[in-house]
Amino acid sequence: MKRALLYLATAFIFTSQVCAQNDVGDWFPVHVGDKWIYEHETRDDTGGGIAHLEIHKWKTEEIITASWTVPEGTLVGRQVLVTGGSPPTGWVNPSPAYLIRGDCFYSSYGEVGWDLSTHQLSPDFLKGLSLGYFSPDFCFPFVVHKTWGAPDGLPNWSVSRPEEAKDWEVVGLRAQDPSDPDRRTKFHITNISSYPGSGMTVDIWFEKGVGIVSQEEIHHGTIGEERTRLLRFEPASGR
Repeated sequence: MKRALLYLATAFIFTSQVCAQNDVGDWFPVHVGDKWIYEHETRDDTGGGIAHLEIHKWKTEEIITASWTVPEGTLVGRQVLVTGGSPPTGWVNPSPAYLIRGDCFYSSYGEVGWDLSTHQLSPDFLKGLSLGYFSPDFCFPFVVHKTWGAPDGLPNWSVSRPEEAKDWEVVGLRAQDPSDPDRRTKFHITNISSYPGSGMTVDIWFEKGVGIVSQEEIHHGTIGEERTRLLRFEPASGR
């Protein structure tokens, strides 16, 4: 009897994890071969004033390469290649992995650390995850006014924490095609934990079944801007 109950409990947990990961996959494609083509632009005042901004434009190609089951969820490998233009000096290639954990998705903001040889999360990332140093980029499903993020509050700046521990809110949506509201609705997500008075805003526009379609990180005090726009999403062949 105990063995049967243990089997049922294990099966329930496994089924719940699979269902949660399937829900994430319905929102953010993670099939091997899925590809996104993005264009990027940064504009920065490096001392020359508005007439002499330092501007960089480049394109990237992001491809899902593999996935592995880990104790924390599902680790999804990706490859990011610069295919045109020139990123600014010091630009860091995004994290080579995603983590699906429950109904949440950790991306480049979490700097998902992993060991390529063992396909396991790095000790530093696991420690940061347990301490709340990292927060998910997305928690599905999206509904307006839904919030998620670091465990210390939304927001709660009385608690010191790293910049990566952001808090997010779905602040609106816009349907492009009323005849197909499920796949053509853009969700507007904003970071609600920027330090008060910093002037920094981060906004993301997300489309179900496609992923990020545009993103803006803007400092409104001095000129410091980074904009990303999706040019094309190519689902994996055979889907």
